[in-house]
Amino acid sequence: MKELWLFTARFPHGTGEPFLENELPVLARRFRRIVIVPQLADVQGERPLPANVAVHPAMPDPMARMAPLDLLRYARVWRRALDLVRGSVPEQGVWRSQGATVRARLRQSLRRALHYRSTLFADFDPDRVLLYSYWTSDQATALAFLQMLDPRVHFVSRMHGFDLFAERSPDGWPPMRELHLTTVERVFVVSQAGLDYLRGHYPTHADKFELARLGTRDNGAGPWSPSDVLRIVSCSNLVPLKRVDLLLRALMQVGRPVQWTHFGGGPEIDGLIAMAAALPEHVRAGLMGPCPNSEVIAWYREHPVDLFVHLSASEGGVPVALQEAASFGIPLLAVDAGGVREIVGPLTGTLLSADPTPEAIAAALDAHRNGPHDTMAFRDQVRTVWSAGFRAEVNFGHFCDRLLGT
Repeated sequence: MKELWLFTARFPHGTGEPFLENELPVLARRFRRIVIVPQLADVQGERPLPANVAVHPAMPDPMARMAPLDLLRYARVWRRALDLVRGSVPEQGVWRSQGATVRARLRQSLRRALHYRSTLFADFDPDRVLLYSYWTSDQATALAFLQMLDPRVHFVSRMHGFDLFAERSPDGWPPMRELHLTTVERVFVVSQAGLDYLRGHYPTHADKFELARLGTRDNGAGPWSPSDVLRIVSCSNLVPLKRVDLLLRALMQVGRPVQWTHFGGGPEIDGLIAMAAALPEHVRAGLMGPCPNSEVIAWYREHPVDLFVHLSASEGGVPVALQEAASFGIPLLAVDAGGVREIVGPLTGTLLSADPTPEAIAAALDAHRNGPHDTMAFRDQVRTVWSAGFRAEVNFGHFCDRLLGT
């Protein structure tokens, strides 16, 4: 059995990258040993890990400047990386505005690569170790430098959302994209929508892209019985992209009693609390703040939910929050963004337009009670669709097969 070195942003520190909590147990059964390499450490501690999983210490002072002498010593790989980046600039004005920042990011990534080379990679054996970057982002840039320094280094990565769509980068230009796609062996994309996007926009690298959806564990059907109060749940970071304020504006207009619970924190929290204070009396809001994924799952096991709502303006994959809700049999109401339509449709709920009005959302909420989706039979159907396409054991098992070439 081989080893897997898994490069993350912070996982297992803090509460981010919760999707890995479903994937890691499957990986741990298929690899002799896993070494997690977080880019950054977090003061919030470390989540429980399988017995054969170790954590490589995060690099100290990750934002420190690179020594000028090192830049001269590794001028060949520095120049190659810079040429790949500059060659993808859509216009010179973009380079003038971003060039200094991009060069600084490249220097940080080269410094990180050299740190890995002198520590973790001191005993690297390509016949024994597989390299996997969970995001096609800064850690993938460090691996790209390692690949240019040592041709024995081969790595794969995933692409999710922010690291996929060019329009989510300043000036619509992801500066490291050509560097990543030139050096990576394979990119596993978490939705068909994302796969189609990459193949359409980067056809010269199309043979490197593969579909590998995420998945969630089966925690059983959630408790449910009809209620006069519409119990809705949402779960996301409180950032503009997720448009939780749009849900609040819709809740201002619903005509029936509603209990809304939201899991997740972020910079918009204070403004959303102020908005929630102005909700009509028949609408109650519970902003739960940031919660570990395990606590969200435990909450679903104990509380009946009529409808899960997801209004994010952009998605790269099939949102795990939707997968988790569907696994409990909860009907879904979501907008048509990225891979959302791969789980939300007539068999699981209601797919709204990509940019719905508050009125349209309010109408969908009011129509849910006593509608065709408000039955135990429909909830059973939601779980069936989830089981057919988004079971963690199945999807991550197939992913391991692809990693191992079996």
